[in-house]
Amino acid sequence: MSELPNQVPAVPVGMRPCPVEEPERPSRRESPLMNRVMFIFVFLLFIGVTVAFTPQIAKQIAYSWNIGVERARADVARQFLDDNSFSVSDQRTAWVAHAVAPGIVGVHTLVSKPPEEFNVMPDWRGDSEALGFDIGSGIIIDDQGFILTNYHVIAGALEIRVQLSDGRVIEAELIGQDRAIDLAVLRIDARDLRAIDWGDSRRVTVGERVLAIGSPFGLQQTVTSGIISAVERYDALRIIGGPRRGVGSFPHEFIQTDAPINPGNSGGALVDMNGKVVGICTWIYTSEQGGNSGVGFAIPSSTAKRIYDEIVSLGVVRRGWIGVRTDDLIWYDARQMGQDKPKGAIITSFFPRSPASDAGLQRGDIIRQWGETEITSPLHLIHLVTLTKPGTVVPVEVFRKGEILMFDVTVGSRQTDL
Repeated sequence: MSELPNQVPAVPVGMRPCPVEEPERPSRRESPLMNRVMFIFVFLLFIGVTVAFTPQIAKQIAYSWNIGVERARADVARQFLDDNSFSVSDQRTAWVAHAVAPGIVGVHTLVSKPPEEFNVMPDWRGDSEALGFDIGSGIIIDDQGFILTNYHVIAGALEIRVQLSDGRVIEAELIGQDRAIDLAVLRIDARDLRAIDWGDSRRVTVGERVLAIGSPFGLQQTVTSGIISAVERYDALRIIGGPRRGVGSFPHEFIQTDAPINPGNSGGALVDMNGKVVGICTWIYTSEQGGNSGVGFAIPSSTAKRIYDEIVSLGVVRRGWIGVRTDDLIWYDARQMGQDKPKGAIITSFFPRSPASDAGLQRGDIIRQWGETEITSPLHLIHLVTLTKPGTVVPVEVFRKGEILMFDVTVGSRQTDL
């Protein structure tokens, strides 16, 4: 019986078909030489990456360590100050210095100017000018990177860098400046910043202990101690010899201190015994022999905070203006007013269409009071007017021909110097 085509032969149950043996394929065997070459390549690559990134890793570890130690010290110091708010001792001075240290920075500027004006050794370029780094100080006001310093610290800077207390050096951006009051705001892109709290300069008193912290002569984190020697010094620019390095001669209030302030301290903090900023160290009076003479001046925090807030939030500084020229009182004017000593400011002339003339003030009027503040001198009046927001209506008390009169003056706007 013949099999049908394509018919598969039946296999009895219990029997398995024999597997068909496939031809043996030759196995791939890797060369020992190739393995050695790959191992050497991977090893050299690892060494190269390690060498390339080790400095950065070490630097980051060092920064993190410094930041951690400094923050721990500052936190302990702040806790001590909070728990012992009324104690005054040498120990407290040390705790204040530790508490505020992370918020004080050095400000390094690359500038071109006459070589005798440098605070640090410049690189010479030509006979009359040098290109080099100058050094000042600054205060971290906000942990987002905003820093307050003096305008004259960054005036004419080609490049600005900030050195933090933990050793980091970061390029800074100039946000805004107020040449008349001598303040500037910088910003850096950095993490782990510790800001210093504002204090109230209007509450400081003569004889109160303060610390000045900054970078005199480039010496980072230098702390000096002293007291408040005087407040409401409106004629400090005249005492120290007038405006310097392009800074305006606009009269404003200063705090006087005997805490040593030296070149490089400009822009640093004057702090009270609670570790709060009450002033921005700015000028010193130097004798003919040079050096610190125990007479230093700081911009009060009440003024500095207002300027800082307006630069950051508005980009401009608004100044009040009433359009009068004033002069000091003489003894005769004081006697007419029943005063033992001259106080106030006498109007000598007006600017055309000024807010003061529109309000009814006249030439010869003696301005005795601005709002609720008694006027002590013409410079005092100018300071108060300029810190008043334009558009504000201020009651003004004047003495005119034996009478006390009241006028409501709508403050105008002075051209800014930003």
